[in-house]
Amino acid sequence: MSIILIMLLVVVTIVLALTPGIGILALIPLAVALLVGVWIALTFSARTTPARVVRRTRRAELLGPGGPDDPDRHN
Repeated sequence: MSIILIMLLVVVTIVLALTPGIGILALIPLAVALLVGVWIALTFSARTTPARVVRRTRRAELLGPGGPDDPDRHN
């Protein structure tokens, strides 16, 4: 899916670059395509599955009665 997105952005870049008068606008989809490519490369190089990231997430400490800011918490 991401390869299709990158290819679509490259095609839009080429079309805008070849259109007289708006060639400078070709930099926008080109920059987006490069950012998506870098994001995908970083994702693959991390070698971490989404499930592993979720398992490593710490539980939230909610404020309120009995929370970390409650002075009577341990009474």
